Amino acid sequence: MGTVAMNYTMRTPLGIAGCISPWNLPLYLFTWKIAPALASGNCVIAKPSEITPMTAFHLAELSIEAGMPAGVLNIIHGYGHKVGKAIVSHKDIPAISFTGGTKTGEEIARTAAPMFKKISLELGGKNPNIIFADCDFDAAVEGTMRSAFANCGQVCLGTERVYVERPIFEKFVAAMKKGAEGLKLGVPEDETANMGPLISKEHQQKVLSYYAKAKAEGATIVTGGGVPDMPGELAHGCWVQPTIWTGLPETASVVKEEVFGPCCHIAPFDTEEEVLARANDNEYGLATAIWTQNISRAHRVAAKMEVGIAWVNSWFLRDLRTPFGGAKQSGIGREGGVHSLEFYTELKNICIKL
Repeated sequence: MGTVAMNYTMRTPLGIAGCISPWNLPLYLFTWKIAPALASGNCVIAKPSEITPMTAFHLAELSIEAGMPAGVLNIIHGYGHKVGKAIVSHKDIPAISFTGGTKTGEEIARTAAPMFKKISLELGGKNPNIIFADCDFDAAVEGTMRSAFANCGQVCLGTERVYVERPIFEKFVAAMKKGAEGLKLGVPEDETANMGPLISKEHQQKVLSYYAKAKAEGATIVTGGGVPDMPGELAHGCWVQPTIWTGLPETASVVKEEVFGPCCHIAPFDTEEEVLARANDNEYGLATAIWTQNISRAHRVAAKMEVGIAWVNSWFLRDLRTPFGGAKQSGIGREGGVHSLEFYTELKNICIKL
């Protein structure tokens, strides 16, 4: 009789998780990391963006009020090159979850890899919308308006490349132009406003530099392309116009590189094979949205897209149990639901000879 053994597996907490989040969705992305790390039995050392510290500060206050034991959730404020670097490089922090820019992600990977840390990196995106002629036209316009201009375009999942099947191209561009010009810029206290300013003067200059590049490279400016006239004290804010271009090649700066502002380039296509090749011809691979009433085509195109998440006839429709993350230079790893549990724990096999 051969050897008989029983095997079972168990998950154990890693101990400490380092969580670093960006400024564009400061509370959502911060808690998205912290909650599963704590639920998995870890203590957390978390750094919010130095640009948007207040929601993290209030979260710390509420955690203390709720009875969080001292030392379980540790929120540390500071600059990325100091505090963030210290978290990433500390020998006693075995896991790093980071959301932010691809360049910073490269630095984190470079530091963490020789230390054999677990890393989850959700980085940049240059996400395409693919709109077929058989789509629900109004829904596709509404969804693309949101994906291009929500949060003033400062969303990693946002759409900056739009590909429209040629029979509806002109109609779609006209509808997007009307929608963009109907947006009202203003402060949160203005209940009639539906688009705010950019995060900072520095970021405003970055976005405007891409607006200038698009013009220099020969774009047709459908709408926008500059700084709006704002009344009174608002004139000093970090405003940019919602902007739409057409007419650029795939090699143009605003078609290849992440702008992270309220803008998109719209281009026509003729065949499914063509649009797949163009949509995938990018160093990023975070998300896409596909608009069609043909369910077979929807499954086929979604399967061929080199992305971490593909929406069909929707955008930013999130079930937090599903895997979230990107392909290519949009990052590595997946979080959400059981995938977060897997990241924040160590899997152990136990073999008992009977």
